Amino acid sequence: MLEVYFEQDTEANLFYQLLKQEKDKWNAVRKRVKRTLIQLNPVVEMDWEEEKRHLAPLLSLVFIQCRELAMIRHILRKKYYFSNEDEIERITSIARSLLEKDETVYEDRIHQHELRDILTTIFTLQIDESFVRFDSIIHFRLHHYVDQLTEMVGLAIDEFKREEEYQEFIHSIREFIKRKLPEEEVVHVVQGGSFQFYRDNGVQYTMEDLKDLKARFPLFIFGLEKEEWDISPLIMLAPSRIYLYGEDQSETRTHTIMTIFQERCSFYATDYFPFLLPDQKES
Repeated sequence: MLEVYFEQDTEANLFYQLLKQEKDKWNAVRKRVKRTLIQLNPVVEMDWEEEKRHLAPLLSLVFIQCRELAMIRHILRKKYYFSNEDEIERITSIARSLLEKDETVYEDRIHQHELRDILTTIFTLQIDESFVRFDSIIHFRLHHYVDQLTEMVGLAIDEFKREEEYQEFIHSIREFIKRKLPEEEVVHVVQGGSFQFYRDNGVQYTMEDLKDLKARFPLFIFGLEKEEWDISPLIMLAPSRIYLYGEDQSETRTHTIMTIFQERCSFYATDYFPFLLPDQKES
């Protein structure tokens, strides 16, 4: 019989419910003495290593659901000296996204941060044949995990700062456009490797047209690169209406344009483009 001790009733209750969901593997009894105790026996025959492989993910899940967010907030306050609660919550949300891998933008940056695997491995190594003290493991055995989590929180802070810079960038361009008289009332934009820009009469802007426009406006003040031809023409033209055509509204450049121009901008499928595209004219 294995006994698992918890200081917090909520954590003991969660572990007990997780065991109940695997009743084909475990027979569990919950008792309350000085602390909550879960006694469990395997229902099916398993060797000790197999038992640990089944139990460690459950203990990890208890930690993740009950302790991980609080630990991230603690790291932000004590290791990185954040005190603004709104910033702490926003960075915590980003860190959770990193951990859950639910943001594709982070995928190339987290391959070395398999924290959930590290956590499960630590619990696997700390499960004794007769008893487990959940809080003792958390307080005395998670050093490597905490070090890796601290690094992960650092990545979340970097991402938070980038988002802050992006919002400042968007705000400065919005203010510029708000004050600038439109060069064109309507501009049509077609997605592609490079975006194509059309006047409302169907005439396409050439590269020379765009270079002439660019020469008149100091877009470097917004931090725009010289080659950033997909956004800067619209900032220079500041049209009253933008009609975007394509198949992917979430595409990065399209998203940026729609974020900047907001109610001035509408998105449609390519089929709705009202003029002939260059390849259509050739055919």
